Amino acid sequence: MTVQDCVPAQPDAPPDFVRPPTALPAATGGTHGITVFRSLEELESLRPAWKALCRHCAADLDFLKTIIAKRPAFVRPHVIVFSAPGAAPALLIGRIEQRPWRIWLKPKETGPQPVSMLIVPEGGVLDGGNAAACKQLITEVMNNLRAGEFDAAMFGGLKTGTPLYDAVFKTPPLPCRDYGLIHVTQWIGHLPGTLDEFLRRISSAHRSIFRKKQRKLEAAHPDQISFRSFTRPEEVEELDAAAAEIAQQTYQYRRGGGYRPSAEGKSFLQLSARNQWLRAYLLYVDKRPVAFWIGTLYGDTLRLDTTGYVQDFREFDPGIIIFLHMVGDLCKQGVKHLDFGIGESIYKQRFGDEKHETATGCMFAPTVKGVALMALRCLRYSFENISRRFVAHFGFDHPLRRFWRALPAALRMKQSAEVTLACLLVVASGTWQGWLKWPEGTLIAAALCLVTSVGIVRKSPKTLPPKPTDRSTGKPS
Repeated sequence: MTVQDCVPAQPDAPPDFVRPPTALPAATGGTHGITVFRSLEELESLRPAWKALCRHCAADLDFLKTIIAKRPAFVRPHVIVFSAPGAAPALLIGRIEQRPWRIWLKPKETGPQPVSMLIVPEGGVLDGGNAAACKQLITEVMNNLRAGEFDAAMFGGLKTGTPLYDAVFKTPPLPCRDYGLIHVTQWIGHLPGTLDEFLRRISSAHRSIFRKKQRKLEAAHPDQISFRSFTRPEEVEELDAAAAEIAQQTYQYRRGGGYRPSAEGKSFLQLSARNQWLRAYLLYVDKRPVAFWIGTLYGDTLRLDTTGYVQDFREFDPGIIIFLHMVGDLCKQGVKHLDFGIGESIYKQRFGDEKHETATGCMFAPTVKGVALMALRCLRYSFENISRRFVAHFGFDHPLRRFWRALPAALRMKQSAEVTLACLLVVASGTWQGWLKWPEGTLIAAALCLVTSVGIVRKSPKTLPPKPTDRSTGKPS
């Protein structure tokens, strides 16, 4: 199949685009072809080839259309098609959005205008295993950056060692490359035919613990425990309300994450239900929702999107109870893989049997603004990367993560500011007095920063002080 088989000639682009669309001839005879699509009307002609190659819901055409309809920051689609003689076309699925650039703890704009970014989601390069196709697609993205169509391009879910990873980080010139990479682990679990076979991959001690917790929950609430799955469009409203009720009591919600009801999120749930992708499960105790999992089934892989449980039931570990019920149901449906997403959570390591190192990579325009964005990203993520490696090397990552999750957002921000100021004072003092030299001075400074940071964390309260009350009304002032 070639692009000519499924793509008609492109019409002229509307005048409000940054520049006229690149429209090179498709592969005919012994030539290669590059075509750039910049409007929704043109994308429909790509649907047959798109559907045949797509392996991830985030790169699906209907998913892109939902984003276009519900996201105000969206500017336009940007899809690049490369064709070669005797081969199927390769597609790069992207969208251009106006986004504030995340520099440090909060989103900030680097100038009076937001940054124009090309967003390529995980799985957004179809036929990304072809090295020649990846090279051509990334070269075209670099040409678009030079032409000023956008300020930066962001690629999600790049697996290390793949042709796409190499192309993103080696094709751009040195000032336009991403030097602020943070590699994270993505866990995959392969599902056998039954739940019992799935549980054999964990120790007998853990299996016994899970069974005891479920029996303990059943003993504490006899005949009051029920499970329910949600797959149909008419069930989305009830699912959204129940998940929002549970999510408000989770640590992810306190951190600004977790499931949050929104028009965009509900649209994605409706889209998943209409396309038979939605797989959501709720655990009820006495008709009260206490735990949920929401996932997207695309092909034979279920991607776990979000989860949560009510903290009052923490001793029963309801998240694991509903997870094992979900796995049993998925095994009956013939689902082959579970995509746990990125992160080093203990349950992902316990139930996942395959892991990949992934990263989010960027390319920057060869302009003053593009190079400034590159420098800011490098500054932020280099510091974060060093901190992560230091903590993981000494085995502090899991205890610190548990402590950090337990803190309210206001206390976390306060502690972050205090630790940062203390470390800056140590560095400034060492520089001024002249003892900050490698290796002795640097090691002393690192030890001082660590001791000071531990002291600040230990001294800080674990909860926020209560607000003063108004004596006349009895309410917080």
